[in-house]
Amino acid sequence: MSVGFFLRQDNNMIRIGYFVMSFALLVAGSAHETPQQVVTRYNNYKAICSGMGFENVRCKDLIVFQSSLTKALQNLKNQETVIFDKVSLNEGNAYDNISGIFTAPLDGIYSFTWTILTASGKYFVTELVLNGQRVAYNHADGRGHDGFPMTTSHAKIKIKKGDKVWIRATGNYGQYAHGGHYCYFSGEKL
Repeated sequence: MSVGFFLRQDNNMIRIGYFVMSFALLVAGSAHETPQQVVTRYNNYKAICSGMGFENVRCKDLIVFQSSLTKALQNLKNQETVIFDKVSLNEGNAYDNISGIFTAPLDGIYSFTWTILTASGKYFVTELVLNGQRVAYNHADGRGHDGFPMTTSHAKIKIKKGDKVWIRATGNYGQYAHGGHYCYFSGEKL
């Protein structure tokens, strides 16, 4: 065996080592990250992978979005769509911040998370729907509490290309959701 063979193996092991260490540091992020911090961490991860020659390993079918509310919502009607109007990440362009609807560009299993912050004495009950059918609830209730109660809900669902997913108010419980980027809706194809 030639010396070049061993040097190539060593270089590959170093690249893999850097990749594993970088990935561990990036994934370990804080639970209190802002949307911009999530996007920055994602872009850093992407740059490291690209710099190490790992670009487009899984990125060609990457579908992920992160959105938030910029203004408070009050007195939403039953089944009114909650429109998370500020998009900080939208790889695959599947989330529409005008309608508030995510349209699946590919079949697969998707993971969705949404967080609602309400105010003391107020409430805001929502549900995640797939093609108009309820999948999961989120019940932010500040009645009888001081401060700003916050709740987060999560769902993993198998969907087909063209299926639509969104968040909507439930019953007459869309009383108050805080703006200022405290309420989030995000999703990704697994």
